[in-house]
Order: sequence, then structure tokens, then C-alpha cells
Amino acid sequence: MRLLAMVLKRFLSSKPSRLFSLVSVLINGLRALIRGNRLIGALLIGVALLAYRWSPLGIAVTILMHQFGDEIRNWAMGQSNSQP
Repeated sequence: MRLLAMVLKRFLSSKPSRLFSLVSVLINGLRALIRGNRLIGALLIGVALLAYRWSPLGIAVTILMHQFGDEIRNWAMGQSNSQP
């Protein structure tokens, strides 16, 4: 178990992992800005700046955006997602 923790720590702190984290969150932020959602776009770009330092944060945000992105965008835009 300890070996697995060491391997994960080394992997998540590697330069490729940090770059992936940064780029994936930055792309999501830019997509949100292009689609007109300035609040989510600005938040994601801010997280992207932190994601290079802490890659697990960026990876977690990317996963959340892929899972719940539509609901988050609708909430930020003030739109209801309820079905009749």
C-alpha cells in the first residue's frame, strides 16, 4: 500500500501530469468563455493556474466537468434544467 502511494505521488507530481492537468482545465475554461459563460470560464482559468502546482486538483475538476458540465453551465447561466 505504501509503495502504491509513493508511485501515485511521483506520477501526479511529474511534469507531464502537471501539464496535462493545466491544459485540460484551461481548455474547459476557454470553451466556457467562448460559449458565453464568463463565470465558469473565469473560475476554470483560475483553477488552471492552480492545477499546474497541484495536478490532482486539475484532474478532479476535469472529471467533474465531463460528468456534470451541462448542469454546472446551466446553473451558472441561471437556466433551469427541470423536465416537465
